[in-house]
Amino acid sequence: MAKIPPIEQTFYYAVPPEKLFTEFIEPTELSKWFVEKAEFRAKKGGTFRFTWPGGYTMRGKVKTVDPPKKLHLLWVDRFGRGRVFETEARFTFTKRGKGTQLSLSHRGFKSGKKWVALYGGIQSGWAYYLTNLRSVVEHGIDLRSERDALG
Repeated sequence: MAKIPPIEQTFYYAVPPEKLFTEFIEPTELSKWFVEKAEFRAKKGGTFRFTWPGGYTMRGKVKTVDPPKKLHLLWVDRFGRGRVFETEARFTFTKRGKGTQLSLSHRGFKSGKKWVALYGGIQSGWAYYLTNLRSVVEHGIDLRSERDALG
């Protein structure tokens, strides 16, 4: 089986890069669009911990932080009997007019049924949450529902 390609997504937000970057590193901001609870140490080698409604928690490490241009995270998911799946999420924040183009590259997926399931969950999850982020930063409206199956 071949390796799974990276997840590549690009979004435009009508806010400056500094504002958008803050949404990714400040725990209070992360809880407005992404997770229920967040801990984040925004420095190289720092750690983060995200908890979603329902109790799923994942931890990771900050590989690169270059405000307000780049954020590179080691993403560590655990499923089933504690099996560890490590991937990397890379975010690039580029000024475009009065707003920001966000480019996401989530990579490191391997072959196998569990990897494919993880890939599908992460790909749809990023689309869901990054769309919600636009609603939050541009309109102040959190689109998440407690009835959604994500998280």
